[in-house]
Amino acid sequence: MADLPTQAQWNALREREAALLATVPVMVTAHDIEIAGERVHYLEAGNPKLPPLVMIHGRGSAAALWYPIMPQLAPHRHLIAVDMCGWGVSSRAPFTGHSGADAITWWRDGVLGVLDALGLDRFDLIGHSLGGMVALAIALERGEKIDHLLLEDAAGFSLTSPLPMRLYFSAEPERLARLVPRAVFDRVAGASVPIPGQTPAGKRALADFVYALTMLPGTHESGARAFAEILSVSGVKYTLRDQVARIHTFTRVLWGTKDNVVPLKTAEAGIAMMPRAELVTLAGAGHSPHMEIPDQFAERVLEFLARGTETPVNADLSGTS
Repeated sequence: MADLPTQAQWNALREREAALLATVPVMVTAHDIEIAGERVHYLEAGNPKLPPLVMIHGRGSAAALWYPIMPQLAPHRHLIAVDMCGWGVSSRAPFTGHSGADAITWWRDGVLGVLDALGLDRFDLIGHSLGGMVALAIALERGEKIDHLLLEDAAGFSLTSPLPMRLYFSAEPERLARLVPRAVFDRVAGASVPIPGQTPAGKRALADFVYALTMLPGTHESGARAFAEILSVSGVKYTLRDQVARIHTFTRVLWGTKDNVVPLKTAEAGIAMMPRAELVTLAGAGHSPHMEIPDQFAERVLEFLARGTETPVNADLSGTS
């Protein structure tokens, strides 16, 4: 029987998410919706009359961890950040698929279920890491609905993965974290993705949320099991590289030059196969530029969103509440 979170553990995770979002200088609201019998959690920020920007996080992450760029983006877009099935504050239903294609479809359909429930006919889309691969899958399914596609250090292009990453993910970060004291966890997690300009209270809120998220039971049978169909210790098991040439959506790919999780050299050939994609490298950034250099990253995002769209970032919101 799967080791599922108790109600108290869910409540604690939600409280820590709320505490983290309280540090963000824009209003962020949390919601839950049932999709195919599973609870999918998502966040909203920005004026709903603005064009929607859908945000998809990476492996082991959560919608709330887009928070470093929410203040910069919210004045220009209606942000909808989704917790993929098996991650974040979404339910931990056991993954019952048998392949990488099944895993990507599970995550893709969870996100699309939220968008359908919200009645979004057109949207911009950004995905980070595994979320970038899911964003590619959404573009393959509904590319005609997407005005701008942004991919941050995305999975799905590479045919190879560095051995240290294969070993790390095969061992499962969520299980490894249980082997170390909380102080060690905080130190390692804080050093891995340094976020500039944080207050002591902000650092504590982030550490508390990430710890609660990582320690939540149920992930092994859910999100982590699905991810194991994408990447194993032996290598990349599933990729979208053979399909990306079919994506004609206007695309900007952003990549940290020091990304050791998904090195750019493993993805460049796949990126080049996309007929309307441009690559922007971010000097000195690692695997999560939206957290490491949030202002620069947000500037690159807004610059791209302002191109080729009927509603520019300085849209007239007169008469809105």
